[in-house]
Amino acid sequence: MRTIARPLTLLMIALGALTSLVAAQNAAPTPQTQNQAALMRNWSLFYEYQKNGEFTTAAPYGWNVIKLDPKRFKAVYSKLAECYFSFYQNDSSANRTAYADTMLIIYDLGIEHVPERAAAFWLSKAYALENYFTGRDLEAIKAYETALTLDFEGTDMTYIDRLGMLYVKNADKDPTFKRKAIDLYRKAHERFPDNPLPVERLKQLVTDPLEMVKIAEEDLNRNPGNEEKMWYAATANRDAERWGRAEELLQALVKKSPKNGTYWNELARVQQRAGEYRQAIGSYETAMKLNPALRENSLNIIVCYRQLHNYPAAKSYAMRTLQREKNWGEPYMELAEVYKASVEQCVKETKGGNWEKLDIDDKLVYKLAADCYNTAKKIQPDLANVASQRIAELSNLLPTREDIFFNKDRLKDGKMVIKAPCYSWIDEAVPVQSLQ
Repeated sequence: MRTIARPLTLLMIALGALTSLVAAQNAAPTPQTQNQAALMRNWSLFYEYQKNGEFTTAAPYGWNVIKLDPKRFKAVYSKLAECYFSFYQNDSSANRTAYADTMLIIYDLGIEHVPERAAAFWLSKAYALENYFTGRDLEAIKAYETALTLDFEGTDMTYIDRLGMLYVKNADKDPTFKRKAIDLYRKAHERFPDNPLPVERLKQLVTDPLEMVKIAEEDLNRNPGNEEKMWYAATANRDAERWGRAEELLQALVKKSPKNGTYWNELARVQQRAGEYRQAIGSYETAMKLNPALRENSLNIIVCYRQLHNYPAAKSYAMRTLQREKNWGEPYMELAEVYKASVEQCVKETKGGNWEKLDIDDKLVYKLAADCYNTAKKIQPDLANVASQRIAELSNLLPTREDIFFNKDRLKDGKMVIKAPCYSWIDEAVPVQSLQ
């Protein structure tokens, strides 16, 4: 008997369950069941029509989904907003404003019923207020601010910049907007250290270089060893002509990254601007070793030697550069400046600065400068205008026919040797045949 009891019991249970299931199927559906069925049907239709771009058909089903259960399908708000954006784009009538207003309503519903996605809906609302309406910038600013308060770390730089530009655009309406823009881009620079846009915006906003220095130094103080922030502070100090601090930071940078040619190049520029010409020459040479493409540094080195009144070294360096760069006219331009500077120095030292005492030797050196300008524009035609202007400026300082006649005893093969001691480093005869 005990072996039969268990199967009979199981059979009775199974029959009871089947009876209950049949009864449930035959019973009238509850309101809750009907609502869920309608919700699923409307969502399915909305999703398919919206996915296929049939926005006019899709939109009513989307509204039904929201009416039946505003929290169940979270994607309904963004997808329904896409429908109305399509209507907005494809309509040129007054209805466009109504479509844009409807988009705002959808975003507000999303903010209310899907709070975990509120930041994204606030951004969409802000963008709509900024771009689909006229005169609603202040509302857009508040919407962007709300979005960034909710989720700054998750917001793309594009939206951050839109808020910053709105601050700038409306600065005349609220005196705090400029300060807000500066703070916003400083914060953006911290979050996107490799993105140059925040720094560029700050440079446009902060017209006082010292204010930029303050921003950069505060930024650096929060992270003293960060190379990006050190560079930012170095260039800010450079722009404010705070050469000592700029050099201090750049020296630290080349110590941290001795093979970074950009750091060395900037250090050389700062040293040159600070009048530390010998140090600048060394830094320029290091930068060129690290990056041979920086050939302009050759010109800077020539200038540094000229500033040191070391005209022999300046000429020697210019000639070596010309041997390497035979089709480059700029070194001839700089060599001409060396010749001119040497005349000014000689007149100052030997004639007490009295230009009325300019003699044939001084004029011969000016002739060498004019010849360099002529050579420069022949080699590099884009220098023609500048070179011709500088030649014209020298026209009254060049040897005349009378000068050549009265010094014809110094002529040899159409050239004249320079005899003044202060030009002994030139060591070349000057062609004057064309002046005879």
